[in-house]
Amino acid sequence: MRSFLVSTFKRLLKVTLSSDGDILERRVLREGQGVYFGLAQAGRRVFVVERNLDINKRPMTLGAPENVIRAYVKSPRGGMIRTPVCYGSSAFDDLHQITYDQQNLFVTSARHPFLLKRSIWGKSIQGLDLEAVVPAHLQRPDAKRKDTYHFNSVSVDKESLLVLSHNWDRPSFALRLSLPAARRGKAVRTAWYEGIGTCCHDILAAGGAIWSLDSGGSALVRIDPANGALKRFVLKSQAGDPFPRGLGRWDNMLLVSYGFNSDDRAARMESGSMLALFDLTQQRFTKHLDLGAHGNTCAILAL
Repeated sequence: MRSFLVSTFKRLLKVTLSSDGDILERRVLREGQGVYFGLAQAGRRVFVVERNLDINKRPMTLGAPENVIRAYVKSPRGGMIRTPVCYGSSAFDDLHQITYDQQNLFVTSARHPFLLKRSIWGKSIQGLDLEAVVPAHLQRPDAKRKDTYHFNSVSVDKESLLVLSHNWDRPSFALRLSLPAARRGKAVRTAWYEGIGTCCHDILAAGGAIWSLDSGGSALVRIDPANGALKRFVLKSQAGDPFPRGLGRWDNMLLVSYGFNSDDRAARMESGSMLALFDLTQQRFTKHLDLGAHGNTCAILAL
C-alpha cells in the first residue's frame, strides 16, 4: 500500500493504492486556492504550489496570495495540515514544478532568470540564469522576454539538477545542471537533451534513464542519458486525447497522471483526472485508474 498526492487545476488529492495498483482511497485534501501545481517534501513537511487564480486568471480567494509555495504537515492519521507558512517572491510568476534539496526549494518561474533557489528558512532567494546556459542553436532572440522557453519542471538526479523547457511552438528540451553549482546560485550546464516532444512537462530520473511527458503527443518519453536517444510510450484513452502532466516513482513503477486535451480552458478545469501505471521492467503501461472529475492534473508526489 502506498499513498500519493496528486495536484490538479482545482484540487489537491490524496490517492492510496494497494500493492496491486488498485485504488483503496481517493480523498480531496484542499480546494479553493485555484490551480494546485508543484509538489515537494522534506520529512513530514510537504510543499505545494498554490496559484490562487481562476480560469480567467482572477483571484479565487480574495486576500489570499497568488503564486506561493505553501507548507503543509503530514498528520499522524494520514491527512495533511495546511499551515500559515508560505513562500513568495516578486520573482514568482506562473509557478509550475518545484524540488527540494538541502533546506532549499528550486522553483521554475515564468519570469527571467526562470529558475530560483528559495531557502525554507528566512527570505534568501537566488536566481539561476537558465537562458545563459541554453545551447546556442536552441536560443531564441527574445530570450529574456517573459516565459520565453516556459521552463516548467525541475528535479534532482544525484549531483545534477534536471530542468525541462516546454518551449512553446518548438520541440521541448532539457538541461542537466551541476547541483553543487546550483546550491551556490550558479547555473552550470553539463549536458542537454533535445527534441523530446511538444509541450512537454515533468522530468525524472529512474531505472538508468531520464523520463519526461510529451503532453502534446500524449506520450511518456524515455531519454537515454548517454546519447539522448528517445523512446516513446503512447497513452491512449477512449475518453479523449490524454494530456499527461504529473510523473512520479513507486518502486519499479512510474505513475503518470493525465487529463484530456481541450482548446476550452474552462473544460480543463472540469476534465476527468486519470492515473496510469507504467512497469519499468516490462516497459509498458499496465493499468489506468479513474480519479474522478477534478480537472487536468499537474503533479504527483509519493508520500
